[in-house]
Amino acid sequence: MRMPVKVLLSALQLWLVSYSFSQSSFHGEIQLNDRLRVPMDLYYASAPKPVLTLLNGQEAISMRFLKQLGDSVYFEFPEVAGQLVFHAIEKKGYWVNLNKLQPSIFPFQFYPVSPNKNSRTDAVLDTLGDDFSGIYDVEFTDNEGITKAVGIFEQNKGQVTGTFRTTTGDYRFLAGGVTHGKLSLSCFDGIHAYLFDAIMTSPHKISGDFYSGAKYHATWEASLNDTAQLPSGFSTSSSIIGNDYLSIVVKTIRGKKRKFDVKQFKGHPTVIQIMGTWCPNCLDETKYFIRLCDSLPFKDIRFMGVAFEHGKTDHEKIARLKTLNKKMAIPYPIYLGGNASSQAAHAVFNQLTGIFAFPTTVFLNKKGQIIAVHTGFDGPGTGVHYKNLQQETESLLLKLLHE
Repeated sequence: MRMPVKVLLSALQLWLVSYSFSQSSFHGEIQLNDRLRVPMDLYYASAPKPVLTLLNGQEAISMRFLKQLGDSVYFEFPEVAGQLVFHAIEKKGYWVNLNKLQPSIFPFQFYPVSPNKNSRTDAVLDTLGDDFSGIYDVEFTDNEGITKAVGIFEQNKGQVTGTFRTTTGDYRFLAGGVTHGKLSLSCFDGIHAYLFDAIMTSPHKISGDFYSGAKYHATWEASLNDTAQLPSGFSTSSSIIGNDYLSIVVKTIRGKKRKFDVKQFKGHPTVIQIMGTWCPNCLDETKYFIRLCDSLPFKDIRFMGVAFEHGKTDHEKIARLKTLNKKMAIPYPIYLGGNASSQAAHAVFNQLTGIFAFPTTVFLNKKGQIIAVHTGFDGPGTGVHYKNLQQETESLLLKLLHE
């Protein structure tokens, strides 16, 4: 018996509604300007309690549910300052970025995609064609000049994950895929909204564009090179006078000035983290240092952070530190160094040849002397380089403990 067309259409509409709202995996987008959207994939469930997880390759960012007011659902990022707010049914809203001096708001939405499409790219990925896997020498070119980097990509059929390493840190977890021969990689972590597009111009070369935030743009060229390397992070900055005794003046979270010199530093090896709450690489390093603090071999290492923050007043800057402490339960003290700039950091740490990146990490021996300075951080998105940095750091700490 043939079913009437109206009944068929009604059944189809019911199925589509059921399909749309039973899905837990979605394609999401942050709209940075009138032409640029940064894609992501995410997990969302509305019951029994709203759950939202942002995905960047191997990285899963579990958002913290704050509240639901009417049809509006509010989530905050677990560590960085900011929120995602959206309509519970329409799944449209905005991202509030609170990591700059002035808060900024960008449209945000997410929706289910058809089963044959990749949820991150909302496209059918190539299963045959160019393979972008490999290690690459990379040059980024913008209005200020050329920056060298190393690209690391892994491709499984049409899906691609990877990152870029630079002398000042890594671009964290990037994910995407290849459609019609074009590579697209993105990252959204609550601070960074990155988009990389590229094509393979020859069997060993890639050419593309890099977009960050609402305005930044650079071009990039990459050449396949399995031995591509960067200078060691320990070679970028150092003590102006070899093994100088460190002396700095910072502010406590109560707003009081405090001086640290040989009297305070002597007795234990010390690790000083020059960081900012707005810096994802710094937060990756903070998680690593928290684990070290809980590790028995390093219980006699003294850790401390000196943060350089956005804010019109010291009160606003210190409030950011208090919020981070509350979110991450950092077991070592964080002091305020000043404004969020490398110039402000160098003014405090003026015994070094320079502060060229956040984080920068200063290692002192039991006498309070500057033994080593590490610029940047290879985070978990860099794979083996993350493990190598941990091994190098822990070997140095054990050496300082046994001196």
